[in-house]
Amino acid sequence: MPIRDKFQLLPYIEATVVVVFIALIFLYARKGESGAEQLSLSKVETLVNVADDAFAEKNLAKAAITYWQAIREIEAVKLQQSSSVNNLDEILLHAHLRVVEIYLHSHWTEDAKRRLENASQIQPDHVNVRLLRGKLFRDEDKVAASRELIAVIEKDPGHAEAHYLLGVLYQGARQFREAIKHFKKAIENDSELVKLPFESTPIGLQARLQLARTYQNELGTYRLVDRELTAEEMEEIGQMEVQAVDVLKEAVAAAPNFAEAKDALINLLYTRARILEREGETRSYDKAIDVYKFIVELDPEEADAWSMMGERYLHFLQDPGEALEAYRKAYQLTQDPGLLAEIKSIEEMLENENKVEE
Repeated sequence: MPIRDKFQLLPYIEATVVVVFIALIFLYARKGESGAEQLSLSKVETLVNVADDAFAEKNLAKAAITYWQAIREIEAVKLQQSSSVNNLDEILLHAHLRVVEIYLHSHWTEDAKRRLENASQIQPDHVNVRLLRGKLFRDEDKVAASRELIAVIEKDPGHAEAHYLLGVLYQGARQFREAIKHFKKAIENDSELVKLPFESTPIGLQARLQLARTYQNELGTYRLVDRELTAEEMEEIGQMEVQAVDVLKEAVAAAPNFAEAKDALINLLYTRARILEREGETRSYDKAIDVYKFIVELDPEEADAWSMMGERYLHFLQDPGEALEAYRKAYQLTQDPGLLAEIKSIEEMLENENKVEE
């Protein structure tokens, strides 16, 4: 090719080189962005893992600070990218919700509400968004709280905590039948007794305690009825009394240190023993003593139960030996002079009986 023609092609060659060069720059820039994206995502995941560990250990200050670091990192990455980066929205939602839980537990209600709004912008109908909204509203707007919890249950019918919280709201509104229904659902759906963050007792056990209390509240409504109860109503009362005792027995059997359930059960058992004693038959006193024995199995330091056993053995079943043993246990716990007098009296009676036999 003549030199003259080669010189004529130079502008075209230079233009081609420039285009290729720009293309290479763009390609490497995209690769750099991708690498930065992967680096940022890795950093975010590390931060969230550290925060989750601190949250599980109840180190809430460290958890909150680290979740905030993750949130800022995610928001910075999202500003740099025109499209969603992998699963950053999901991680961002998780971090916001955890911060809401920490604020809620710390009673920073207004801060929790603001943070929840950020979470809601990501997924407004997410189960945990609506659950936390229900928790935040329950003290100031019970209707709104109920609406949020019902929405959770509609989306997840087996959500034990939502059923429990809704049961508490119905209980407070004296809608006892609805409360009973939801407490039963909470128990049914927490068969593994999972321990939730910030809850000292699993939902399934708390629901048993509240179910027993709701049965008692429902029984109270019958006492206010100004008429003779029907046979069906009397049967229902009996069933509710038994069910209240049974669910509390389940709670105490599963968690012997669940003091509220144990105290509630003991109170119900005292009531049951008094009802049996009102029947006034020997067999009824035997049954009442069985109830008192169960009370002292639950709490060996329940002095009233030992004292009542002593009285029933002595005055109704004519068994001074058993009465003496029960009174001694009661006296060890109370040092009550009246009990000491009973003990001395029984000891003298038994000593005199032995002399007569001799």
